[in-house]
Amino acid sequence: MKTILKVSASGTTMALLASNAWAVNGIQLNGYGIKNAGMGGASIALPLDASAPVNNPAGLGFVPTSFAVNLVAFSGNTTASVGPVNLRDNTTVMAPEGGFAKVLNPEWTVGVTISGAGAGSDYGAPLPLPPGTPVLGTAQNLKSNRKIAEIAHSAAWKPRADLALGLSVIYAKQELNSQGLLLAIPGVGMAAVPGHGTQSASGWSARLGALWNVTPELSLGTTYRSKTSMSALSGYSQDILLYSQGKVDLPSDYGIGAAWKVTPAVTLAADWITVNYAAVKANQDPAGPRWSDQKIFKVGAAWELNPTWTLRAGYSKNTAQIDSSRVMQNILSPAIDNSNIAVGASMKLDDKSDISFSFDAAPQRTLTGTGASSGVSLQGHTQVLRLGYQSRF
Repeated sequence: MKTILKVSASGTTMALLASNAWAVNGIQLNGYGIKNAGMGGASIALPLDASAPVNNPAGLGFVPTSFAVNLVAFSGNTTASVGPVNLRDNTTVMAPEGGFAKVLNPEWTVGVTISGAGAGSDYGAPLPLPPGTPVLGTAQNLKSNRKIAEIAHSAAWKPRADLALGLSVIYAKQELNSQGLLLAIPGVGMAAVPGHGTQSASGWSARLGALWNVTPELSLGTTYRSKTSMSALSGYSQDILLYSQGKVDLPSDYGIGAAWKVTPAVTLAADWITVNYAAVKANQDPAGPRWSDQKIFKVGAAWELNPTWTLRAGYSKNTAQIDSSRVMQNILSPAIDNSNIAVGASMKLDDKSDISFSFDAAPQRTLTGTGASSGVSLQGHTQVLRLGYQSRF
């Protein structure tokens, strides 16, 4: 149980801001856009509806004037074992996502998309301590709540019919509320870190992309998103975010993708993505969770069963961003999923509209602490269900 006494206020930085809800690939969902999500998230070279700019703004150039409205329901189940004590959290979150695309002329298309992440962990109990450990102040129940909403204004330019270049300007808004954290004071014991209520921050970033239809059957895409420089979260800069002056930026990422129409009815797609978690200053805190960069591979297939129904399936795999020696520092950020299976389908209602669903699930996984985190483990699994409506004009 000595591990617990090594938890510092600054060391909980990402634990607060990468809560278990929505954490499938680190702090990201497995996919964005209901149709691409049903293909394991593979999307960079395969724009399927007006949500395409979230994955690659160049995809907007191959989307008709249309809109997509989706409801996302996330469920996460986590057990954090600290010595003999098991802390459990079950989180269910619902949020909207979608987009609108407008073709201005054969060369230019513009659009707006909305996407989100967030929610939190609520273990319903204080952080367990060895019997007799003195605590200054009142130890509250351990929980965090983070919400992120992103609105992207995008434009795609087609210098020729088979090539599109895209740009998204992204506004991000996040809110944070936390409580229950403890600060180790050598020779004294533990002190309860005061809560600061709900604080908000905002920031801007940009995503670039290119999409080339090499042949009618083969498409190649690439995308890059800059780091989102967020403003400071008032209050938290005094303790848990002291190292980063109260700021928690959103990481940059880059990726490449390919899509291949094997037959008129069958399409395959694959993406390779790197998320640069290590470049976020809040994650460079020597006493913090120290997330490393994450590599993500996604592959999916779509089958047009008949003129009415299209079926989809996919799989993704990522590299762990949490080291086993940092399990204690990630007790509020049990983002330990490393694989995900997805299915989905669309039904055409008429020539211009359809309804869709997708479902993806990460099998239960356990991460056992080593070194300073010996005696602590995280276990969890997640599921995401989407329902949506798409219409063309």
